[in-house]
Amino acid sequence: MKKIFYTLLLSAQMVVIGTSCTDYLSVPVEAAKDTEEIFGDYYNFQGFVDQLYMYVADPIVNTVCMDNCYGGETIGTTNWSTGYNSVRGLYNQYLTRGYLSTVDDYGPGIWAGWKAIRIANLGLENFDLMKGTEEEKNKIKGQLLFMRAFFHQEILAAWGSIPYVDKVLTDDSEQFKLPRFGEYTAKDGNTYYGYQACAVRVAEDMQEASELLPIVWDNDVANRGRCTALAALAYKARALVFAASPLMSEYSGTSLSDLKPAEVNTGLMTQAAEAASAAIKMAKDNGDAYGLLPWSNYSDMFYTVDGSTVPWSKETLWGRYNTLKGNTLILNTLGRIHLPDNSVFGGNAINCTPTQNYVDLFEMDNGELYDKSLDGKFDENGKLYMWERRDPRFKKAIYVDRDNPGDTEKTILQLYIGGKTRNADNCQTPYFIHKYWPWNCNKTDNGTEYNNMRMMVPLMRLAEVYLLYAEAVYQALGDANQKIGDCGMSALDAVNEIRSRAGQVDTDAHGGVHGDFMKMILNERAVEFCFEGQYWYDIRRYKLGEHLRGEAIQTMDFTKDWKNFTRRTLVNRTFEAPKHYWMPFPTNLTKMYPEFPQNTGWE
Repeated sequence: MKKIFYTLLLSAQMVVIGTSCTDYLSVPVEAAKDTEEIFGDYYNFQGFVDQLYMYVADPIVNTVCMDNCYGGETIGTTNWSTGYNSVRGLYNQYLTRGYLSTVDDYGPGIWAGWKAIRIANLGLENFDLMKGTEEEKNKIKGQLLFMRAFFHQEILAAWGSIPYVDKVLTDDSEQFKLPRFGEYTAKDGNTYYGYQACAVRVAEDMQEASELLPIVWDNDVANRGRCTALAALAYKARALVFAASPLMSEYSGTSLSDLKPAEVNTGLMTQAAEAASAAIKMAKDNGDAYGLLPWSNYSDMFYTVDGSTVPWSKETLWGRYNTLKGNTLILNTLGRIHLPDNSVFGGNAINCTPTQNYVDLFEMDNGELYDKSLDGKFDENGKLYMWERRDPRFKKAIYVDRDNPGDTEKTILQLYIGGKTRNADNCQTPYFIHKYWPWNCNKTDNGTEYNNMRMMVPLMRLAEVYLLYAEAVYQALGDANQKIGDCGMSALDAVNEIRSRAGQVDTDAHGGVHGDFMKMILNERAVEFCFEGQYWYDIRRYKLGEHLRGEAIQTMDFTKDWKNFTRRTLVNRTFEAPKHYWMPFPTNLTKMYPEFPQNTGWE
């Protein structure tokens, strides 16, 4: 049996890494003589389930020249980089590489999740063949339900309404013959359509998965990276918050033309708050395994340099578990996207750097909004307000001129006009992403940190659950001082828990200087999850993109002696509504299957 199974598994692995080998999914396992052996016991069934984890895409590590900054957080000069395409609305470029890729040429994107959904359904269809303990059966079924729901949610959130596939189809394209805008009567008796119909199915599967999966797997080190009960609750909360948001509510009709009011669905927000509250309580009740990382260890969830620890922290709930490290990892990931000057740091000319617009989102250290009049101004201690008097998360996330990510004078960043670092790769702004780039990981110092560095981009972390809870409570009840569920926190408490962890001053129930609690939440998400891929979803789901149309994407120019700070427009943002609210489907699908119409604007 092992020979048969591992032949199948190897075939699936080869497909995932983009070879032309025959996909085992095209030859259904149920047709094999040894189906009962494959699914008959926990050991072999778990081996079958394990292939699902290979389909979890990584926003950086498994891509080439692309990250997940699709919302205009960064800007680049080359037309295959995320930073170039994001501000220009060139979403078709995302289809060929990166997290939203629909091809396997440079590693799989989430579109490959259709294959994982088929595998999950195949396992669920054969689940009754398994002989084992109740605990073993729960683990298997919980993982299958989680994976089926996860991949639906990732495709749904980017492309919009899709059918929820809950059975093994006869071929790999049959799901595209199902209507995109389906109808579903939920377990609570309410009937949903379109986007919300699929999202509610995601939430129900995640709820069942949370009741079956372990909160913490035994032998945590060996099983790290597996889905858990807490991750399932977190994804249930995200699915419902997204579904309740104005854009998704608008596309919850019976067709692309059957648009509903673009308003918050308070019922789904209430359900989301209940799920997030349950997740927060579960984390608190299992504090040895889960918790917000202290500020001193904040970066541990993004990178490690000790040579042995994979950056999977108490705060990390879900992501692609990678064991790659060192020189090859840096040169093929950070070096292709976020690092400058190949001769000094190991980067190249594809560099994507943070825009001045995104830098402006970080509050001052006293909680005030950043005022452009502070450009180039110094405080009484000779510190630049714009860089040194900001929310502490600013310097954790972004390197600026004169910062030194290395150990020698040669590695001091020169980001003024004419500076070597800025000139080396024609980088367009005086900022570099620090979040995933540890000190001393560079080509010049070539220290142990460079050889031992590991990195990851969490797809779900506990901090997001706190902010999902805050958003859902406020949108459901209209009062940030209210609570839902058993977590013991108000919406305001949850936000301030995240802010105070970083040492940033508390906000209030009216959103402080933002003047609106929801406006503050979105800004808080932009800051806390900067460069983690959340921003694009937020400006879409609250239909903010159309208000950014024509926005001047700016850089900052200044001299070596830190004088003459001036802003300069690089390009005006392109964002057409409704076109840029959804990813385009692969053209061949929409031409071949009338049940799968192309999203508006991409026809």
